[in-house]
Amino acid sequence: MTKIASFDVFDTVLTRAFGSPQSGAILLGKKVHDLSLSQYTPEAFARARIDAEVRAFRNAGGIDSKVNLHQIYAELANALGLNEKQRDELMNLELELEAKLIRPVPLAKELVQAARDRHQRIIFLSDMYIGTEFIQKQLTHHGLYLDGDRCYVSCDYAKSKASGELFREMVHCEGVTPNLVSHCGDNLWSDVRSAKRIGLKVTPFLNAKLNRYEEILDSYSWTTEGLSSAMAGASRLARLTVSASSSKQEAQRDVTAGVIAPLLVGFILWVLGRAQKLGLKRLYFVSRDGQLLLEIARRLVKKLNFNCELCYLYGSRYAWLLASITNVDEEQLSEIFRSSGNVDSVVSVKTVLSRLYINPEAIKLELISIGITEKDWLRALSADESQRLEQLLIKEKNIHNFILQQAEQKRLLMMKYLKQEGMLDSTKFGFVDVGAGGSSHYFLSSVLSACQEKLPISLYPYLGEGVLENQFIRPETYFFDMEANLGFCEDYRLLLAIMEMVCVANHGSVIGYKEVGERVEAVLKNADNEPVINWGYPIVRETICCFTENLLLDSSLVNPWVDVRAATIEALKTFGSNPSFAEAKAWGNFPMEVGLEHESFVPCLARSYTWKDLIQPFLPGNKAIWRQIYWWHEGALALTPPLLRTALKISINFEQSLNTAFH
Repeated sequence: MTKIASFDVFDTVLTRAFGSPQSGAILLGKKVHDLSLSQYTPEAFARARIDAEVRAFRNAGGIDSKVNLHQIYAELANALGLNEKQRDELMNLELELEAKLIRPVPLAKELVQAARDRHQRIIFLSDMYIGTEFIQKQLTHHGLYLDGDRCYVSCDYAKSKASGELFREMVHCEGVTPNLVSHCGDNLWSDVRSAKRIGLKVTPFLNAKLNRYEEILDSYSWTTEGLSSAMAGASRLARLTVSASSSKQEAQRDVTAGVIAPLLVGFILWVLGRAQKLGLKRLYFVSRDGQLLLEIARRLVKKLNFNCELCYLYGSRYAWLLASITNVDEEQLSEIFRSSGNVDSVVSVKTVLSRLYINPEAIKLELISIGITEKDWLRALSADESQRLEQLLIKEKNIHNFILQQAEQKRLLMMKYLKQEGMLDSTKFGFVDVGAGGSSHYFLSSVLSACQEKLPISLYPYLGEGVLENQFIRPETYFFDMEANLGFCEDYRLLLAIMEMVCVANHGSVIGYKEVGERVEAVLKNADNEPVINWGYPIVRETICCFTENLLLDSSLVNPWVDVRAATIEALKTFGSNPSFAEAKAWGNFPMEVGLEHESFVPCLARSYTWKDLIQPFLPGNKAIWRQIYWWHEGALALTPPLLRTALKISINFEQSLNTAFH
């Protein structure tokens, strides 16, 4: 049994609200500029501060030196021409900022208390240019340091953990042999190899190190004025805070924290920024995509001190589709015949008629007259059959009039609901939704236009191909607008899939409305979203909320409105193109719903390929699974045994070569 338990300080028992230590200089530069304490830009000051630290250590002979914050600021003062008062003011500001942005590692208290319960003496060690007094004060403030504990900081001893000399100093001062000390830390060199070389027993603690997604976010700190580094810090704190009891939950939590939360929060920050500029006083987040986005927005407006009413609106493409029809013609029926986009989706007679609330039995004879019998109702319609059915709906007077009557009834009920929710009052509002087709925006616009009400200003993450200009206001987009060739259009399929996956609710889809007394209530397909909840969605929601709560948005330190798309998209691409086995397994079986809600289905996103998949491209019909719009090919490859994976890649490349040769 060891007598002493020693702990590294930063990224072991304490961490910061931002990513790497270097990024802290960017935040400091912003604060200095905000307080008008320097004539330099935030970036120029930050680079000067970083360079001053490098010079101070180089001039003093390296890490085993007594370089402290005073010497670093002496270098900075020399470089920037600061007088003594300015130097001390800036140095004290850095100390204040360091203290403000330090956070306890959630598991740290348990680790330290476990050592106390084993009756071990507690020692804290740090390679740091800020001395023992400051470090000890922070440890005490966060409940980690008690009377009788000891703290060793490199700048006070001119000895570092990295060289091993600080460990030697510690065992000498404590009067023990190295084998009686157990050390816990995050740095593989200074906390693991150096400690082992001295003879200490070592327990690496890597949880608080930035993971690959957080490193990507942090690497964009200079171009995002520190915001992406704050996102890296929020991701780390969310990972450390939200508990996971299995490898699946760890993969769900970590991908959510480092990839999904930054994407969603970046989008909502843009939404709130646009709302401010456009003078919007109310934002409607439509179900079900908007439930989680609304939770994020509610947390962000508090941090930003932004006065905007945030509302949840029950609605869906399915519920609004028929209500939006004001004329039975080819243009307005196009959505009725639209496929969900998946290769396995089926647009059948029953699908089309259910969207119009028509029972096929009621028009059985009319269907027979165009060559469609009862046995054809469930199969996919051919292009010719779709055209014949469309013309029947347009030209058959009774059917035509029935559709218009149904549409009018749905529209009146929908308008009553919208009035109830305040959309028809004089408040200038915005509409937030997720959907590459912008369908909900256009359906809502059509309904409001038909009733001569003001049209929505809609804010979308993206719009896909084929979303053309029409008589209504085009939605604004954050990530991309493919039809306009604007934004981050690369890898759009992965972004679409991720947004559709996580922007779900704990209730089923809205399929209509009903009057209950004086009120109008939504009719739900299911009371809850059981498949998604059973998959593990609660941990995704908890992680995103935790990320948002921990995100640093102090405008004197970061720019909340800066463009972080490049950083968040890069993290997404890394996940999508190179998932770990655990990540592919956890996210590949997400129960994703597509289609127009009522007839939605749940395809598999990724599974291990089989030898049968190898020959699929060469079979008649070419129904290769990787051609599905929502199929995650890289995730499937990560789950596939190496030999089959290699063979499959060769097969796909060969098939693509054949296609190129013959087209």
